[in-house]
Amino acid sequence: MSKSFYETLEIPSQAIHAWKYTPWKKLHPTGKLNEVPDDFLEAEVTISMMNGSELESGISLTKTVSNGNSSFQHDDKAVAFLLAACDGSTWKLDIEENTIITSPIHVSIRASGHLAISHIQVEVGNNSDVEIMWSLSGEAGWFGLLREGTTGHGSHYHEGMEQALSPFSTILRAESWNIGRDSTTTSSLLSLGGELVRSDLRGSLSKGATYKQFIASNGKGSRKDNHHLQLTHPVGNNQSELIIHSSCDDKSRAISTGKLTIAKGADGSDASQIFKNLLLSEKARADSIPELEVLADDVSAAHGAASAPLDANQMFYLMSRGLDAEESEGLIVNGFLVAAFKNSPRDSISDWLKGRLTIHLDCNLLE
Repeated sequence: MSKSFYETLEIPSQAIHAWKYTPWKKLHPTGKLNEVPDDFLEAEVTISMMNGSELESGISLTKTVSNGNSSFQHDDKAVAFLLAACDGSTWKLDIEENTIITSPIHVSIRASGHLAISHIQVEVGNNSDVEIMWSLSGEAGWFGLLREGTTGHGSHYHEGMEQALSPFSTILRAESWNIGRDSTTTSSLLSLGGELVRSDLRGSLSKGATYKQFIASNGKGSRKDNHHLQLTHPVGNNQSELIIHSSCDDKSRAISTGKLTIAKGADGSDASQIFKNLLLSEKARADSIPELEVLADDVSAAHGAASAPLDANQMFYLMSRGLDAEESEGLIVNGFLVAAFKNSPRDSISDWLKGRLTIHLDCNLLE
């Protein structure tokens, strides 16, 4: 997509709840809202097998030159900015049809420099079964990630992602997934890095498809973590599930907005979204806005949101058994966040994320 096209788009209105809490003027890397800088560095992207073996057949990661096409609507200001910044350079992760692997794949994305960017397309072939662990790291001052995925008919795609960039980074992440007929896609995100983070995640389900998104976010200092999700059921007889657990300490803030849309005639759809927030200080804040748009009759649709402070009884129980206040709080936060992944169908993914979270919380105790 050209820079000139981006310049023609209007700045997103803060009247839209998706942009209310983290406006575009705060996310733009230079503050010149109709400008796309020329000095982006491409993030380093590598792929390997988690067990250290050679990359299995049927899996490839290649760098291509795209024509600017995207599964996102072209009138989205943030996505148009990312496409223009990528300037046609795209990484394509291909999983061929009928590819079944027994060990997870590891994809590492490392962002460096003042401004960094990455555009990745994931294509999962029909009747494939894969697990991928994604690691996002680096010291980039500003990082933009545009990721688009398609899962083929009858496929099973499961991923875990650790977002652990610098605590001083601004991060703009946009994703779109098209879930094929009778396929299953689950995504588990552990959001730890960044000073200002905005994730725009979208998914569209075919007949018989299942899409589940689990997110655990840990906030400290003045960190602001914003997750906006749109899940669409254009046809029926499918299932979507969204779970977000956010812990907020110090002056940090978590924002979770979700819109589930069940189209007219999409009978048999089952959609739910649950937001839970743990507030660890009086100055921490959490805003959760679940939204349902149901135009069909025979469906199951539910949403809920809850925020609560640290449980004094739990703290007393742990401290009475020899833990100090910081250790007790850390244990409670750990349990609260990992609970976001309890419905993950793959233990290898949830166990990996639990390990990464434990290391992160232990490092916080040493600071």
